[in-house]
Amino acid sequence: MKFAIYSRKSKFTEKGDSVENQVIMCKEFIEKNFKDIESILVYEDEGFSGGNTNRPEFQRLLKDAKEKKFDVLICYRLDRISRNIAHFSLLINQLQELGISFISIREQFDTSTPMGRAMMYIASVFAQLERETIAERVRDNMLELAKSGRWLGGKRHLALKVKQLNILMKT
Repeated sequence: MKFAIYSRKSKFTEKGDSVENQVIMCKEFIEKNFKDIESILVYEDEGFSGGNTNRPEFQRLLKDAKEKKFDVLICYRLDRISRNIAHFSLLINQLQELGISFISIREQFDTSTPMGRAMMYIASVFAQLERETIAERVRDNMLELAKSGRWLGGKRHLALKVKQLNILMKT
């Protein structure tokens, strides 16, 4: 059996511990639960958001899936694959059409059953909700800081846009 492991971390750091740890845990899962291990391909995207699929290794994974280079895709958690429901659903459907199984080792979903697929989709809804809630909280905080004249960073044109927005809100 041929396996693929996908790991992702939004923030790029020199150490990359999180991405490496995800791969190690996925490899341990494979070795513990499968006997016929032919190969393990590893795809790592560090410094890329899960809010879209514009990630180099993720794109290579999709290409390799279409070329049937692996039978099972394994990831540490669902949100490592995507924090966008539409992207996640599309990937799961593509994998099913290609006959590729999907395993998330932390959530332990089984894509071969209707209940397993439903639980995966529910979890992906919460991943997207979390991403959108964080973005909203940051945006609101930036606006409040700009209103009080305490702009703490970012590009100058962003501060000007917030200031313009603030002026528009007052009129």
